[in-house]
Amino acid sequence: AGSSFRSVERPALPWLCSHRGVRCMKRGSQPLDGQNQSMDAKRQKEDGAPAVSAEKENAMLLKVLQLPQAPAQMLSLANVGQFLEDEAGRIARQHGPKGLQEAILFLARGWRRSEEGGVVPSTWAGIAPFQEAVLTTSLTQLLSSSSEEKVSNLLGLMDNPVPVRLLNELLSAAAEDDAVPAMMVGRIAEPLRDRTLNDLRSGHLAMLIRVLRSNKKYVMAVVSSPIKEELWKPAHEPKFVIRNRKKEVVSSQKDGMQLQVGSLLGWCMKPTQLDSGMVPPSQAHTTEAGSNEWADLRRSTRQRIDGLQRGVQIKLTGSQQQAAELVDLMLRAGDVPRMAVLEWIGAMLTAAEPRGKQGHVAPEGFNFWPQYGNHVIDVMQNAETPPFERSLKNLLMMQALHARIYGFPTSGTALNTFTLLLHLCKPIKPEHAANISAFFPLRTDVTQLLGGWQKAAKFGEKEQVETAEEVAKADVGFTAAPADKALFKSEVFWLTAKGLEALLLPVAKEAFHTWQGVASVFYDKDPANSDLAWRHFLLAEATLKESTFLENLGHFVDLNFRFLSHAAAGGGQPLPPPAPGPTWHALPSALLENILELCDVYRDRDRKKTSIPTGLFVHVDPDPVLQTLCIVMASDDHVKDPSLRGRAVKLLHRLCFAFPSWREKLNQPPLDKQIIPCLLNVFIGVEKAIMSYYDLSYRYKYELRGPVMDLFDLTLQTEGHRQVLDSFTRGEGNDRFQKMLTQMINDSNSQQEEAIRTVKEYHEKKNQPDGGSSSSSAPAPGPPGGQGQHDEQVASDDTAGDNSEDIYRRSRMNYKEHAKKYFSLSSRTWKAIWLFCKLCAPAIVEGKTIIEQLLHTSLDAQLHYLVGPEMKSIKASPQEYDELGFNPKELIKQIAEIYLFMSRANRDEVIRIVAKDERYYSNVTFGKGLNFVRKYGLLVGQDLEEFDAFVKELAAKVDEHRAAFNEADIPENYLCELMADIMSDPVQFPMSKKVVERSSAVRLIMGSDRDPYSNTPVKVEDLVPMTELKEEIHRFAKEKGIALEGGNMFD
Repeated sequence: AGSSFRSVERPALPWLCSHRGVRCMKRGSQPLDGQNQSMDAKRQKEDGAPAVSAEKENAMLLKVLQLPQAPAQMLSLANVGQFLEDEAGRIARQHGPKGLQEAILFLARGWRRSEEGGVVPSTWAGIAPFQEAVLTTSLTQLLSSSSEEKVSNLLGLMDNPVPVRLLNELLSAAAEDDAVPAMMVGRIAEPLRDRTLNDLRSGHLAMLIRVLRSNKKYVMAVVSSPIKEELWKPAHEPKFVIRNRKKEVVSSQKDGMQLQVGSLLGWCMKPTQLDSGMVPPSQAHTTEAGSNEWADLRRSTRQRIDGLQRGVQIKLTGSQQQAAELVDLMLRAGDVPRMAVLEWIGAMLTAAEPRGKQGHVAPEGFNFWPQYGNHVIDVMQNAETPPFERSLKNLLMMQALHARIYGFPTSGTALNTFTLLLHLCKPIKPEHAANISAFFPLRTDVTQLLGGWQKAAKFGEKEQVETAEEVAKADVGFTAAPADKALFKSEVFWLTAKGLEALLLPVAKEAFHTWQGVASVFYDKDPANSDLAWRHFLLAEATLKESTFLENLGHFVDLNFRFLSHAAAGGGQPLPPPAPGPTWHALPSALLENILELCDVYRDRDRKKTSIPTGLFVHVDPDPVLQTLCIVMASDDHVKDPSLRGRAVKLLHRLCFAFPSWREKLNQPPLDKQIIPCLLNVFIGVEKAIMSYYDLSYRYKYELRGPVMDLFDLTLQTEGHRQVLDSFTRGEGNDRFQKMLTQMINDSNSQQEEAIRTVKEYHEKKNQPDGGSSSSSAPAPGPPGGQGQHDEQVASDDTAGDNSEDIYRRSRMNYKEHAKKYFSLSSRTWKAIWLFCKLCAPAIVEGKTIIEQLLHTSLDAQLHYLVGPEMKSIKASPQEYDELGFNPKELIKQIAEIYLFMSRANRDEVIRIVAKDERYYSNVTFGKGLNFVRKYGLLVGQDLEEFDAFVKELAAKVDEHRAAFNEADIPENYLCELMADIMSDPVQFPMSKKVVERSSAVRLIMGSDRDPYSNTPVKVEDLVPMTELKEEIHRFAKEKGIALEGGNMFD
């Protein structure tokens, strides 16, 4: 420090000038001089002081440098640069290998003091020139060293308090040495390999982010050789192949696990509170699931659990935010790093595809979530299961082993990766959903992003998809290069949509279905398994219901529904649903299936009654959700899968009944005019929905139709919706209304008969010598109108399976529960029939298609069973009726009221049709029904008098009509081949050539869309009118005095 130095002009080093020129261009060439002038002006303005004297300038520099001994020559801004260079050289020589680092630290301390208050005035004009001298000297010292020395010294400097600008300049300058970026990144990234949630090594990751931010060359080094092969995406050679039962290779080991444990981004995604099965038993205590604080939580208070979850969330969100910061940095660095990140995520999604598929059920496989976890629960509580597989801890270890063999990422890493995708989706504004390319999944050059989704089933048929591919050639999302920045939003959206299926849903369904189920079932049976399952549920819930995660997930759900609505409507008005176009046909059906399943998984089952949406749905706009669901419900052109349409109406039902604010949307445009047609269409659409081959009693179809009837009951309470229903049934929707009511009548008959026969068989079994069995199989009788054919056929096919096993035993259930379920379904269906008969009686009678079915197979038949001798054969007590939810009084009241509704619309036509019913109608039955109604006060006042008059008039007219019919010798070709009754409007089936009454033919087509004789498809418009035969019949009926349906054409 005591050495003398000369203030001379130093020749500039060419490489230093070049580097400094670049940096100065980045900062601007004039800021320092401008800053000096502003500082001088500020100081002169404040105190009017003249320029700083040489003595004062020397004093300030000595304060900043804090030298042990003052130099022989006075310091000034003119000579301080030379002094710093000489002093740095002396320090470097004095400290040996760490000399360069110590020299720069000496300079850095001077820089820092010049910025700190209390050392020199902040208005001193010499601060900027001094810092520029420090920067020049530091760069000179650093750039004169070797590549290895640069890296070592920079790493040492980053562990010390070096000013940000100075360090960034040094890092940027060192990047000009081509060998430095790769060495630097490799040295910093390597310690991240062993990151865990309790050892995040945040300092190393922050250091890496700081280096990458300083110069794009460091980012490029990450995705270039040799770092790319070593740390970013190591080369993968499958070590396992998967074979089917025929020993054929069906797949090989994926690279998901290798990306998780062997890549830089995998190390960022790896810290998690889950995946305890990946840790050796000797280190289980280091995980959240294995720690003592998470043990025995089954009896813990919610307050303690919330505290534990909050602690996990703090650690986890910190780790996720750092990972997101790293990814954001790489995405902004250029096309190559951006595509590298997207391809890494795409590879992880492709590897995780098996986790989102129904197969591979534990314990043989690795998925716990299929069948709502019931299969795993059954295996664990089965006494014949090996003890090893009855332990949830062992099953989790087996799942981790499967992950290594199959190569898919574990649950925790999958969840963190999906969280990253949600972070990337967050900047996409809802109004930009229309800009996302619907044709992107059709591309053949993005396999590295979408993997198997390119082969997924589309909404369109083969020809429609081919047309969409032609239209896509004019779309940027289909033609632009994958690295084009314009595609980034579409790429992120589709990656997130795929991640929903492969990453989030398997983990969420395991948590909300399997872990909760195991914890409940084994609460008393096996406390160890119950506690472990409850612990894993709470740990997963800490992420799945974390506030930021829910907010981002809600944003994606909202974006998804907006995109679906736009694609379904082709950019136009979504309701009423227009014909689907190429944008809809190109979409994978899984896009809709997954979002519906997500909403079902996230419905809050324990939510208190409130008008405010909670959880996920507080972040979702109801309008695009409800409109999209209505499109799916209303149009079988958009969605042909009846089960998917049924799931859409179930979600609509849950949302509207959970949140009154959503329910009110049904009374606002456009739903106030469209919800009734949508409900009617979806009721018809789920007719062919069968959950499985063993759904012999159509229970799944009934489960889907229940929400539709609830929504009808809800909406038709308002006058506006009743007016829509009236105009719809009298206009373009009459045929669909008739078809819906036909199916509703069939359902009610089937449900009532199923329940009553179940009760009968229960009592028969109970009276047997062995006392019966409550677990015997419930009967599956065929419903009226020929609908039992499917049940009989399936039951015949299911008589035996492998080793003569009774396959139908899988549907065995408790008798009373089975009967109670079907009485409940029947009650709900009857209520809907009653409501429609009350509101639409004129349309029902005038339609002439279903009035006969309603009166004969429904009202007459039910009254016959309820007050006739059949009722006594049930042998059930009133208390048992109450237990089963069967209320004969309410049912008889509804039947009587429906007779009144129909007779008020057209009394003569109703009486004529009832008179034709020789199977169920009798004066005695209706007389008993009238007495029953009067005895229990089911009808009173004017209604009772009207029903009494109707029954008496009906008895007189029936005798008259039957006498005329019996006296006439009706030719055989005048009789309907279905009903054996005289026809009024004969038509012929085109294939079988059978001639039947039009109303009977239409009713059959509405139920099955098939010719009952040839079993071929047929439409109403295909029926061939028999005009000449019709005229003959009407002349004959006029002559004999026989009443015809709809009247006689010669009257």
